[in-house]
Amino acid sequence: MKFKLTLAAALLLPMLAAGQTAHAEAPYKSYVYNEWDQSKASPTGYLPGGSYTGIEAGAGAFMEPQDLFVDAQDNVYVADTGNKRIVKLNEEFKAETVIDGLSWQGSELKLSAPTGLFVSGDGTMYIADKEAGRVIRAGADGKADLVIEKPQDPLIASDFVFKPVKVAADNAGRIYVLSEGQFFGLMQFDAKGKFTGYYGSNRVEVTPAVVLESFWKSILSKEQRDAMMKLLPIEYSNLHIGADNFVYTTTIVSRNSREEIKKLNPLGNNVLVTSGGAADFGDKEISFKGGVKQDSSFLDVAVDGDGFIAGLDRTRGKVFEYDAEGNPVSIFGSLGHQRGTFGQPVALAYWKDELLVLDAGKRNVTRFVRSEYGSLVREATILYNQGLYEEAAVIWKEVARRNTSNEIAYLGMAKALEKEGDYEEALHYYKLGTSRSGYSDTFGLKRMDTVRGNLPLIMTVLIAALAGYYGYKGFRLWRNAKRKEVAGG
Repeated sequence: MKFKLTLAAALLLPMLAAGQTAHAEAPYKSYVYNEWDQSKASPTGYLPGGSYTGIEAGAGAFMEPQDLFVDAQDNVYVADTGNKRIVKLNEEFKAETVIDGLSWQGSELKLSAPTGLFVSGDGTMYIADKEAGRVIRAGADGKADLVIEKPQDPLIASDFVFKPVKVAADNAGRIYVLSEGQFFGLMQFDAKGKFTGYYGSNRVEVTPAVVLESFWKSILSKEQRDAMMKLLPIEYSNLHIGADNFVYTTTIVSRNSREEIKKLNPLGNNVLVTSGGAADFGDKEISFKGGVKQDSSFLDVAVDGDGFIAGLDRTRGKVFEYDAEGNPVSIFGSLGHQRGTFGQPVALAYWKDELLVLDAGKRNVTRFVRSEYGSLVREATILYNQGLYEEAAVIWKEVARRNTSNEIAYLGMAKALEKEGDYEEALHYYKLGTSRSGYSDTFGLKRMDTVRGNLPLIMTVLIAALAGYYGYKGFRLWRNAKRKEVAGG
């Protein structure tokens, strides 16, 4: 293989290997899926690096914690819902601040049941206080400057109960609230707390039940249609705003097992889709427990500065990590009692170069460190997404050596070979990576390259053939004319 090994790429592999810390074997199995959606064993991308309880942090035991957030300074915030407080941990996972109340208009505003939180770059904190039916915004000084309660608006039913469970804010100060029982999307508020409408509503999924109901509604009377059960969109389970200012959402239940994770643009449209359409996240193999289908149910989503997306599945206690395009990168975690497994995972967040998972069952935070294999995959993915295909191919080659089932590695090598003009070898790796579109595009390039390479010879032969043909034709006409002259004389 003719990869051009640049100096930077040559130095990269030993640097990655040297930066790793030895860890024990993971207590869970890691895998990838092939083109037939069959799981194949894979080296794990993340290994458990430690766990921290509220007692160890010096804040007392956590009780029913529900959310986790990491701010720009790598401080960790835990929404300790059962204890009606928020605990701020420093980089050593020691309690730095415990917030159970905030100053508001000259009096103390006690937290009731904080289930969601978000901290902006300047330290402004947003708290979803579910049981109190309010969202609180407070500065780093602990003083609240905004309290949002049930808004009065024609779009909101009079009997609607405002129960905010999750909250986030973008760079412009717009506040996005996920309220329990709200099926019309996220509730959006401006920086002054005014309700501005719904954002990014899920659509009613097209299932046999939906098709059947549509048929009956077309033939029933208005009274009969009104008596039928209403089909509502799927409710979101969480949200996160990435460094790119896009809103990422998760859905616990998806009847079609599609778009469980979304990336919403400013218009509220999902842009996290593959070339084949709606993306499929989570486990692909179908299993049943007690006659019930075990489908991935995403509780939370986190996005890091490089665009990697991590989704937390409550069904099997797994973390699914994807790149910015929605391609699977790593699968790890499990339900269990061992170190690195979960009792009841509820939230996750990126922290430095690691991942944190909040476990309400074990009442702790578990830290996961990227393995050497995980670091290789990540670095290759970043280089590939930057268009540095040749540099990425050097690392993809090592990834493929360690995991022959990693299709993305083959695609990375194929892209580098395609860029070098080695179309024949690129086709081989596109085939290994089961990329029909890549194979088709490269085959077209190979065909065009073949035509261009042989064009001078083809044109020479064609011109010679045409010259010979018309020359012979002219000679015959001249010869026949001569014969007529002789015969007439």
